[in-house]
Amino acid sequence: MANKARGEVKLDLGGESYVLRPTFGAVCEIEDAIGTNLFDAGRKLERAEITAKEMVKLTHACLTQSGYPVEEDKLGELIVAHGSLDTIAALVKFCQSYAFGGREEKKAGTPPGQDPPVAAATSGST
Repeated sequence: MANKARGEVKLDLGGESYVLRPTFGAVCEIEDAIGTNLFDAGRKLERAEITAKEMVKLTHACLTQSGYPVEEDKLGELIVAHGSLDTIAALVKFCQSYAFGGREEKKAGTPPGQDPPVAAATSGST
């Protein structure tokens, strides 16, 4: 099971569930594999402008760096069988998780360096 507190992301492929761990090593391998930085890759994923070859390379890097010895040449078929949009969604979460250090992205309107406001507790007395 993916531990959201650590920024882990679940990816289902070929009837198996995998846990992607956003580590520095994974990001370096992804950047080497697809020839761009992770932030550009994330933007391409969000716009669904990533090529099939890039998606396979990105998925392979995420899986192998997370401890799963998966053969790259078989990933394309697994992605197609599962649905490329579902795979893209998991990869976008992976990129966001790395970018935000495993934390949830802050909501719009929250100043940088501040957490969103929390409702004040009431004492229950009148």
